Amino acid sequence: MNKQQEKRLNIVNKTITLCAQYGFHGTSMDSITSATGVSKATIYKYFISKENLIKEALFLFSEQALNSLNVIFSDPTLTLEQKLSERFEILVALMKDDLFNGCYFQLAYSEFNHTDDNIAKICSNYKNTRVNMIKDLLTENNINNAELKSQQAELIFNGLLATLQITKNTKLIPMAKKMYLNVIFEKINHEHY
Repeated sequence: MNKQQEKRLNIVNKTITLCAQYGFHGTSMDSITSATGVSKATIYKYFISKENLIKEALFLFSEQALNSLNVIFSDPTLTLEQKLSERFEILVALMKDDLFNGCYFQLAYSEFNHTDDNIAKICSNYKNTRVNMIKDLLTENNINNAELKSQQAELIFNGLLATLQITKNTKLIPMAKKMYLNVIFEKINHEHY
């Protein structure tokens, strides 16, 4: 990676961090220049507009997140339950270190779905790809109704992300994990959460 690519990647990564903390509209170009040490002129040279920068940042983050999920899902040393549980464990660690501010894609979609179709499409594609990856994982493991279960389970996971953003209540993570796994493995549990 050359110096120009490193600078560009630094801008993208700092933008994601700032947007997660302050929202996409709440993150100014001034705050991005301050965090990166790069002038506005240079940022605009690379990205043309703030929206293009956000689009590229979301696309890169989407690729990284999906690649990480793929690594977990293709790990032959993990059971299906361990593979599905890993994201909940990651959430616990993020919450413990106070590094979780919500799902970037839910945040971006809510801020741009009526103003920037490209950003909205990146967000939708990420969520749909994630559901399809889970469906494929369930199918590979001979789980019945994989398509429906992947959608139901991800509905639980997305609800957890949205709720954690607001409440920061880490007690919800094991509760949601249990519900998620119950949907996948069809465990009927009348125990109160």
